[in-house]
Amino acid sequence: MAAACVFASCTQAPGEGGRASIVGHVQEEARVLLNDPNTAYPAYPAADENVFLIYGDNVGPDDEIETNHEGNFVFPWLRPGEYTVYVYSEDTSGVTPPRDMAVVRHLTIESATETVVLDTIRIFKDL
Repeated sequence: MAAACVFASCTQAPGEGGRASIVGHVQEEARVLLNDPNTAYPAYPAADENVFLIYGDNVGPDDEIETNHEGNFVFPWLRPGEYTVYVYSEDTSGVTPPRDMAVVRHLTIESATETVVLDTIRIFKDL
């Protein structure tokens, strides 16, 4: 019975303290009318945008980083497990009053040294 407790306590949850990482890129698309894609300007790198990371099934963000001047970000030194990455964007649905919405990506780090590369995250801004 004691051996089972030792093994259970050795199971590490998602979070800091590993050698894996999550990398990604955020693009911004400006629109004259947010809910009309025909009024969009070409997308460009979203510099200095806050990107949030949730470890496992935690409720709030456990880590936050800003994109660099090219819209890139990295969350290094992570352990294997489930993660959620999100960035806020202006809502394109046309609801009144306008609000921000989260653009969310769920992912799993499988191995201790894995680098997970996310698809480009696109956010929207009103001109």
